[in-house]
Amino acid sequence: MPEPVAWQSIPLDPRVPIVVATKNRDKFREIATLWGAFLPPVTIAGDDYPDVDEVANTYEENAVLKAAALAQQIDGPALADDSGIEVEAMGWGPGVRSARTPFVGASTAERNQNVLRSIEGKGRAARFVSVCALVVPGYEPVVARGEVEGLIAEREMGTNGFGYDPIFWYPPYSATFGEVESARKHAVSHRGNAIRALQAMIAPIVKQVN
Repeated sequence: MPEPVAWQSIPLDPRVPIVVATKNRDKFREIATLWGAFLPPVTIAGDDYPDVDEVANTYEENAVLKAAALAQQIDGPALADDSGIEVEAMGWGPGVRSARTPFVGASTAERNQNVLRSIEGKGRAARFVSVCALVVPGYEPVVARGEVEGLIAEREMGTNGFGYDPIFWYPPYSATFGEVESARKHAVSHRGNAIRALQAMIAPIVKQVN
């Protein structure tokens, strides 16, 4: 099997949408908002996304795993995000297992309550991490990482966002990500930082089309 070509040589066509490897419409909506008018545009894989076991121990490996599976299926560019919350009092977990903690299939409320119970009487330092990977068949993956530092709130607050947002307290805003407007969250969020970093990397390889 030939070695993949360096990603800097990808001829990224601005007319061919990048398919996002997720069935989660909340996550896609956030990615699409952050992606904005940048070309190529993004579209959701939805039910066409193959089930992928996220067996790796790092966000980078999981993001590439998911993007590569979809890229192979569609024979085109695919984007995947792998993200999680890391809490100091939980040994900087649950990390890559954030969506599967405390057990596979746990609801958002169960995941948030698990964190709140786990850190009772302990420190509240935490961070969100996101890694975005773009995979084009035959080329090395393009990988970008974003983080945001914060604290775990004492209880769930706010109904904006999704996932762990209602318990992630962002001190500069004196609010959780569940309480702030999406634009304010996106300006500083882990996923926003990752997508902006990825776009900066791939902007030079987007082909100019007359």
